[in-house]
Amino acid sequence: MERREYSRYLVSLEIELQEFASSFALRGNTTDVSLGGCYVATIFPLAVGSQIHFRLRVADEHITARGSVQTSHPGVGMGIRFIGLSDKDRRRLEKYLLDSESALPERMLASYLR
Repeated sequence: MERREYSRYLVSLEIELQEFASSFALRGNTTDVSLGGCYVATIFPLAVGSQIHFRLRVADEHITARGSVQTSHPGVGMGIRFIGLSDKDRRRLEKYLLDSESALPERMLASYLR
């Protein structure tokens, strides 16, 4: 049974994130994005439960908010849940995902890979 509230899109966006308790910034790229969060490819993911600030580059603008690490896979990446995304940024991200020619809804992925 699907637990996700939002559809994921296979979109690579630049992201910069910083754990609340650290001054070290981590940069990477998303492998998929939804209105509720994203997955970031990184060899050294943060621990589950880590609270972060992030800046996501969408088109020529940045979306900033807080987040929480939901999954962590060493050597692969981590899943981030968005927290406190403003209505303006949510609308901007939604428009980008819907308009993006490179975005492929997750539910279409299975038929695409066959």
